[in-house]
Amino acid sequence: MTLPRSAQRAVFLGFAAFFLVATAALAAQPAASWDPTRTTHPEDLNELKALQSTVKTVVDKCTPATVAVLYGPSAGSGVIVSEDGLVLTAAHVIRDYAKPKKGALEGRPLPYESGKAVMIMLPDGKKVKGKTLGINADMDSGMVQITDKGPKNGKWPFLPMAKSTGLAKGRWVVSLGHPNGPKVGRLPVARLGRIENNTKTIIRTNCTLVGGDSGGPLFDLEGNVVGIHSKIGPSLAYNYHVPADQYKADWEKMVAGVWVDKPASAKSGTAVIGVVFPDDEEDDAWLREVDDEGPAGKAGLKPGDTITKFNTTVVKSVKQFRKLMEGSKPGDKVKMTVRRGIEILTMTVTLGKRA
Repeated sequence: MTLPRSAQRAVFLGFAAFFLVATAALAAQPAASWDPTRTTHPEDLNELKALQSTVKTVVDKCTPATVAVLYGPSAGSGVIVSEDGLVLTAAHVIRDYAKPKKGALEGRPLPYESGKAVMIMLPDGKKVKGKTLGINADMDSGMVQITDKGPKNGKWPFLPMAKSTGLAKGRWVVSLGHPNGPKVGRLPVARLGRIENNTKTIIRTNCTLVGGDSGGPLFDLEGNVVGIHSKIGPSLAYNYHVPADQYKADWEKMVAGVWVDKPASAKSGTAVIGVVFPDDEEDDAWLREVDDEGPAGKAGLKPGDTITKFNTTVVKSVKQFRKLMEGSKPGDKVKMTVRRGIEILTMTVTLGKRA
């Protein structure tokens, strides 16, 4: 049956009125706000928009103080954390390295000296002068001082640091930095991620990072610096950051240009074995890299081996192994028990001197 034209018009007007009322009701709903401490995903479009809005606010707030750190042939990132121009970065961004051996990606780090010249590139592409301050190489934390005057009565835009201890797993964070090095006309690049692990010595997130991001800031969703990008793990979304609290612990020494963890000279008896462990001090003592010409390499240890015993002492972590090494001296012969796949091997390592 076909309705009369007047009836059709009435039905149409009724639907139109309903649509207008429904739209007005949705528009009247208050916009959702995002809890910056939240550890779960958005559950609907409104929450997703709230997270997006929060991230944009953080990026807008934090971009002016996010910089590039240019040292020698390398380029990393950094963040200004004081009005007089203190910049936090990664220690490896401002270190010198020996020429790499054939087949190696980089050479060994050379002894560190503060007070060397660096260039700081601001988000607008302008470059200003700076100098290196202190580092803690073991933590991969470094500090630079901008020596030029800031744009606002001699002061620099800066961002506050927040307590990093206690940041919960799943917490949303924003990374800023200069992937593949800074580019004129491109602002620091923002990436969103979450905290996957947080210890006293390392924060791990799934923020996507690449070379050039090293030294850049990690922010909570209130725009506070909670970490500094350090190393990329097995994938671009498995990354390590130096906790902000580690910088605070070494603050006075680093401002004074001190190499905080400077090794003792060979005369003091510092022993080495020539390996690189994973970044997490609480991880098993597995060997990420082995120097073929070092004590461990000469004894037959290989990358991927896990040290399980130091003489007769069971080794449960990287941190414990380092403590055992502190009690040793160059020339000591140590029986290292290692796990290699399904094999258990014991090798005698003659400890060497630090170069």
